[in-house]
Amino acid sequence: MVMKMRFGYTLCLGTLLVCLLFASAGAVEVFVSKDRVASNEKITAKVTGMADGTQYSQKTTVYQYMMPGMPSAFGCDNIQWPFTHADDVLKMSNENTTHNQVYIGHWWPESQGGGYEDGLWTGNSKSGKWSDSIHYAVDQTGIYHTTWYSTPEKGAKIVKSIFWINGTKTSGSEDFEEELSFWTVNPAMVEIEWYDNNVLHISGSFELDAVDGAYFIAVPDTLKTGEKVKFTLIPASGKTVKSTWWSFDAEKHLKTWNSRAHNPNFFYPRWASGFQSPLVKITYKDGSSETVERTDYVDVISDRISKIRYFDNKPN
Repeated sequence: MVMKMRFGYTLCLGTLLVCLLFASAGAVEVFVSKDRVASNEKITAKVTGMADGTQYSQKTTVYQYMMPGMPSAFGCDNIQWPFTHADDVLKMSNENTTHNQVYIGHWWPESQGGGYEDGLWTGNSKSGKWSDSIHYAVDQTGIYHTTWYSTPEKGAKIVKSIFWINGTKTSGSEDFEEELSFWTVNPAMVEIEWYDNNVLHISGSFELDAVDGAYFIAVPDTLKTGEKVKFTLIPASGKTVKSTWWSFDAEKHLKTWNSRAHNPNFFYPRWASGFQSPLVKITYKDGSSETVERTDYVDVISDRISKIRYFDNKPN
């Protein structure tokens, strides 16, 4: 197992995916209007009655129904909780995989010093199973996003990904809404179970439609200029890549920042800053082609800004 951190303490994953999406113990109620969601479609969850001191314990399971030649890959963006929480423990696991990678990024709010932290957890499976756990005691809030990418076992029909989250709300609004989105490269079902004192309280699920065609991920997706970012291409199901052409900031640098590698590494120039829009043009061996762009996907922090300000700070 390899764990990469930007500083010397453990990253909290208290809001990995939707820890309050469907149900809760006691007086807390959560409302979500949809039971089927398209990849990258924005959805809203409304939470009411979450008092200070609420202890939450939730199991989220993602079942990916594997399509031909596809990796296991899914993620969630713009996860926001407007309250602080502490003593978070996360347990994550995959079944029917051989190699596993989980990337999580977190922007601290200005009230806690601002800045960014991220973590990359990787590991090989044993008998098709992999697991890891994280504990973080510091109060926190902010905006999160996460990407899970794994290699399925040969012949696997379903990859099952589970993450438990346990923690305590310390302060903040009892009622709030959050808008977020999910994505997956395979059709999936997301099941959320809420536990009260280790007893199942209530559960719910929704279907998550796969992205249409090819996709790609970048790790890390927020970085200082001069640091390496790794791009991984995920071809459309059933397709074999013949050639690729990348632009690392379309449309501004189509003729300068580019590569023909299938899974390139790139170092953004020292003077670059702000959101970048990577694009890849794919030619498949069957003669078809496809272009995929992820607008404002990679965030590059200028070298004119102190690295400590964005990557090495701890909350006040």
